[in-house]
Amino acid sequence: FGETNGAAKTFSPVQMWDVSLPLAGSEIDFPFPSNQNCIVFVRRGSVEVMGSKVDGKIKSSTLGPQDVALMRMDGSDTVRLRVNEPDSSVLFLGGEPLNEPIAAQGPFVMNTQEELYKAMTDFRMGKMGN
Repeated sequence: FGETNGAAKTFSPVQMWDVSLPLAGSEIDFPFPSNQNCIVFVRRGSVEVMGSKVDGKIKSSTLGPQDVALMRMDGSDTVRLRVNEPDSSVLFLGGEPLNEPIAAQGPFVMNTQEELYKAMTDFRMGKMGN
């Protein structure tokens, strides 16, 4: 958060915040890089993700436990939440868009079907982690 950095090394900047929100009714603005994708995952309780004004009304989405909001990159550098239930908890996850193709099957995520096939073959042959 802010200038705080974790110990993990990544190839591109990522955001991973585990946030406790104890006070129902409070509104909190979380700074978030405008050039990164953002996901809000509710672990416990309930929050309202506040959006922009549409026809004079603030657009919002209420999220409960296990709900997810995929935020749109619109140039904003802030995510505003309203806490609906005391002792709520959310995860903020995000990072720079990689703009690469995705091929996924089961626990494997690669860029192409060929890479996916190779990863599954390596796994079956016991080559993962060596």
